[in-house]
Amino acid sequence: MDRHAKHFPLRYMLQSQTIIQRIKYHSVFWLAFIAFHLLYFAGSKEKIHYQASWVISYGVYYLRFIPVYYLAASIFNRLKEKYYGTSLMVLTGIIMILAMHAANVTVFFLLERCYGLNTLSEAFRHFGGLYLKFASQNQLGDWLMLLIYDVTETQLLFLPLGLKMIQYGFRQQIEKRDLLADKLKNDLVILRAQLAPHIILNTLHSVLAALLPVSEKASLYLVSLTDVLRFTLYETTDELIVLKREWQALLHFTDLEAKRFDDRLKVRIKQKGKIRSDKLVPALVLFTLTENAFKHGVYSTIEDCWVNIVLNVSADRLCFTISNSKPVLFTNPANKKDSGIGMKNIKKRLEISLNDNFSLNIIDSQQSYSVELEMPLITAAQVT
Repeated sequence: MDRHAKHFPLRYMLQSQTIIQRIKYHSVFWLAFIAFHLLYFAGSKEKIHYQASWVISYGVYYLRFIPVYYLAASIFNRLKEKYYGTSLMVLTGIIMILAMHAANVTVFFLLERCYGLNTLSEAFRHFGGLYLKFASQNQLGDWLMLLIYDVTETQLLFLPLGLKMIQYGFRQQIEKRDLLADKLKNDLVILRAQLAPHIILNTLHSVLAALLPVSEKASLYLVSLTDVLRFTLYETTDELIVLKREWQALLHFTDLEAKRFDDRLKVRIKQKGKIRSDKLVPALVLFTLTENAFKHGVYSTIEDCWVNIVLNVSADRLCFTISNSKPVLFTNPANKKDSGIGMKNIKKRLEISLNDNFSLNIIDSQQSYSVELEMPLITAAQVT
């Protein structure tokens, strides 16, 4: 880690911890948490009996916060893959309240079986009686009382879970800054090397003009090559791109490769639904998935191979599926080793651009590799 980085203090707090560190920090927190609340009740107006049953009952009562917290944290980590913002917080809060209710029922049931609620404090007798009643026996007022009690107890967990949510938000900001910093570096590299591509494009246009009267087939091949070069060099600098334009460049790229490996490659492309010109997607995601399919399914072998692409477009979402054959013999073993790096980068890019509002499923079988991406279509109004 660079100690001179602008956001070093925040990065330092968010850095990964070892298992021993996590156990140590969490143990200290929960010991302090339980001790504080036990001391609070020791000084309350209610008459406290320091006999074994009372001490153990209060200890078990506050220990129930631990499984509820870790259950809520685990569910939060799963929900954040599909939800964000207010939806994420509301769903997590509801699940925490339900988990707290289940924990309360379990604790009072155990205390009733071990000691009997009648031998414990008045609060345990009152609320334990409500929790252990059959659902049909509780009146509306009883259910409201239980709901208020569950919500009140859940509030004590808002601090630790809130800290986890804040940590998650800060980590997202850091990742987004890192992505923007990398993009700026790449833009600078492209800017410095822009003269050479510009000359290449101008030369290709000149060759195209001279080649058109001689061979229409070769001219069409050159048109596709020029379009792919222009797309990758000049039209992908923004975070979002018009879906129609990326799809057009993708078709030109597959057309180039289909002609290049015509003797052993079969490419099938199917489009369902109309692509509107005002719909945007994260730039180069579909193109990179297609390039990866050719890299690992075609370039790495001399065998017969295939690539299938399906684009299904609805009013506000798209589903992109691409699959390729898997080589039996790799002519370039390096491609096999780094096959997972590109997918990790794509997933990270989608998480930052779409706030986890997407699904990316991979099916890796013995003979084929398939990727299915579902994500929302963005309009210019949503960006502004």
